[in-house]
Amino acid sequence: MAFMDMWSGWIVLAGAALGLATMLSAIVYMLSELLQNDKMKGWAKIELSEVFYSAVIISLAIFGLPLIDSVVQGSLGVSNAGGGGGGTLGCAGSTTSAWIPTIDYGTASGSKHYQCLDICGPAIASDPNSVYNGVESCHMRLGIWYMREIFDEAKSFAFDIYTEYIYKSMAQDFTINIEFLFEKAGFFTFTPWRGFFTIPNKIRELVFDWAIKLMMLTKFQEVMLKFIAVALFPALFVAGAVLRTFTFTRRLGGLLLAMAIALYFIFPAFYAFGALIMLNIKNDPAISSEWLHNRTINPLGAEAPDPPIANTMYTSGNISMIGGGKTGYDVQEAKDSLRYYEGLDSETYARYMESGKDSYGNSMLPQFDLTSNAYDTASDDEKDAAYARAYDEGKTWKEAEDKKNKIDKLNSFAWLPNGPIDTLSRITFWSVFFSLFSVIGTIAGIRSLSNTFGGDIEIAGLTRLI
Repeated sequence: MAFMDMWSGWIVLAGAALGLATMLSAIVYMLSELLQNDKMKGWAKIELSEVFYSAVIISLAIFGLPLIDSVVQGSLGVSNAGGGGGGTLGCAGSTTSAWIPTIDYGTASGSKHYQCLDICGPAIASDPNSVYNGVESCHMRLGIWYMREIFDEAKSFAFDIYTEYIYKSMAQDFTINIEFLFEKAGFFTFTPWRGFFTIPNKIRELVFDWAIKLMMLTKFQEVMLKFIAVALFPALFVAGAVLRTFTFTRRLGGLLLAMAIALYFIFPAFYAFGALIMLNIKNDPAISSEWLHNRTINPLGAEAPDPPIANTMYTSGNISMIGGGKTGYDVQEAKDSLRYYEGLDSETYARYMESGKDSYGNSMLPQFDLTSNAYDTASDDEKDAAYARAYDEGKTWKEAEDKKNKIDKLNSFAWLPNGPIDTLSRITFWSVFFSLFSVIGTIAGIRSLSNTFGGDIEIAGLTRLI
């Protein structure tokens, strides 16, 4: 979509409004001559000058805004056609290129993989399902990419914490009941491991809750940027230009014009600046090489070439899960599962979950397939054998855990560098810092531009924030 195509269909309406305002002013001027009323004549002259000013603004929409857009991209050292220099070059030879997670929309499972793409280039927006489709300005694309990166890292962090919390909470709530069968009847219950896991699990709950809040905040901003780029900006600009031509709506029209320009150019500019900083870090040869070749921090190697910015720590537990025919359960396998299920449609995902299948399509309940009702048709001997296997597996698991140290290791590294709290703090910085300055700069820009266009200066209390 060309930059001008966003509101070209509204130019006719704006022209009609200008013609109507000119006719009204001319009628008032003629009446003032007939009635010899100098006040009416002065008002008509002022209105004619305001109509001319509105015509200039609409003309700027045709010729000036594309120029302003080019100036914004040039100040950032990028281009709407892709490419750009002035920083660390990415995988495609430009500062705005990186390894982008994409989805094969045309396949049944919609598998997720990474492609080396230029964020501002045409290839990344060619698919109609791409979030960048219809967004031409590079600074807008950079802002959307920035929000998506922060969301993905917060999601990865929350998933790591969640998978560890599952079995740690199970170990915490493991109970033993002892019943008295002689003389005084009764029983008592105690949880021998609760003291070792209570505080670490409370930490996991708090950081998981905070990560979810950050995910909602960043996703909201991403959707808002896309909405501004394809819908809000042209609608506000044209509505403001039309309303500004009439006396009784001039102040509102000037305010809408100011909001349109500030939201499109000032609001995402801070996100684009943050995106360029993030790209410069990701594309640094030392960082990208270490991420690709160090299997301790990146077990997937070339399958996951995009280095994280904030989430450099991946939590790992030491308690294996029961079932699944596996000897253990580590966080990396859980991350593979998350990456796999992200590419499934809702019906396929629900069907896999109901049948108890893992990320590789294998049944996590190998004795009985839930979809074929094998349990209902099994004989009593087969059921007894299945119960015996489950008992033996649970007993083996308990004996293995009894040999381990019951003190949760999270207590020792939760406060250290690259620990959960440190990692979440860095994610919070990337999520909030540029957003704060973006909001403040946008409100300040609206005030200044609104005054220039003859609109309201106060924005219903929002200006009191600055």
